[in-house]
Amino acid sequence: MKRFIILSTLLLLFALSCKAQKPRFYLGFDQILDNREYFTPYAKHQTFFGARINPGASFTFDSVHQVHAGINYMYEYGGTLLGVMPQVDLYYSYRTSSFQAFFGSFPRREIMNYTLFQLTDSLNYYRPNMEGASISYQWTWGMVHGWVDWTGRATEDTRESILAGVDATFMAGPFRIYSSSTRYHLARSEAADDNNRIRDDGSIMVLVGMDLSGKGVLDRLEFSTGMATTYMRARPADTRWSNGWYSQIDLGYSIAGIKGVYYLGDPSPLLYGDRLFGSGNYGRMDLYVDPFRNPRISSRIAWNFHFLPGDGLYFSQQLLIHITL
Repeated sequence: MKRFIILSTLLLLFALSCKAQKPRFYLGFDQILDNREYFTPYAKHQTFFGARINPGASFTFDSVHQVHAGINYMYEYGGTLLGVMPQVDLYYSYRTSSFQAFFGSFPRREIMNYTLFQLTDSLNYYRPNMEGASISYQWTWGMVHGWVDWTGRATEDTRESILAGVDATFMAGPFRIYSSSTRYHLARSEAADDNNRIRDDGSIMVLVGMDLSGKGVLDRLEFSTGMATTYMRARPADTRWSNGWYSQIDLGYSIAGIKGVYYLGDPSPLLYGDRLFGSGNYGRMDLYVDPFRNPRISSRIAWNFHFLPGDGLYFSQQLLIHITL
């Protein structure tokens, strides 16, 4: 029976490869340097320094169906060869002008646009692939997107965990309404002596703003503000809710830009969010440039200021380069 299944699978793969067009090979490269000079109990003082390579191939069966296979590997400078576990590109995609669906293990970079309040940027350094599903639909005045990321199957050594979210954008001229939500579930492992408590946390954010990019001197001018609500529950305790006000602005001209963020409210409990928002009173200003004005190269050279009233002013520096061939 096993031989029959293996043979049938091989024949199916051969038939699909015969039907598909010639594979399109791709190569991605990331240079990562993020030096965080924090001296605060809310976040670690640390430096991320390494390079990531992402070779693979995609097979197109018609104008909308594709199968992708590759490897996504990061070498952290000063570390061991497999110090960071590689991720596999192995997914199916369906794309039209209005509908997109991804199933498998696929890069999250181009399909995720969440604030650092909800999802920290180090996810893109160490776990750039989402492993699960992503479905989005867009029309002339809006877009809705849902996704699920399976982050751990229950074993004797691993706790079952899952991260998911839904986001939507609605537009009317320059006005924007952006809403997003996340939910993280961390269960127990299968070990007989596992006494960990089951944890759930999540967020709901609704922002109202304007996009005035290209309507004046500046190439980019976007700002928004609104409510950010989070919750956390360590079962069997009751759910604890937190609320705050979140604002952001992003403006740029040519290769330079400034991005500002401010959050004031209850401390955020989100495990996957940026830990500095756990202070409950946090402002950030990024001064950045993108010197490589090329469709295949994006970069960010930034000097970032982190304001924690009553705690101090801290800094971080970033050199991020992404190349797609």
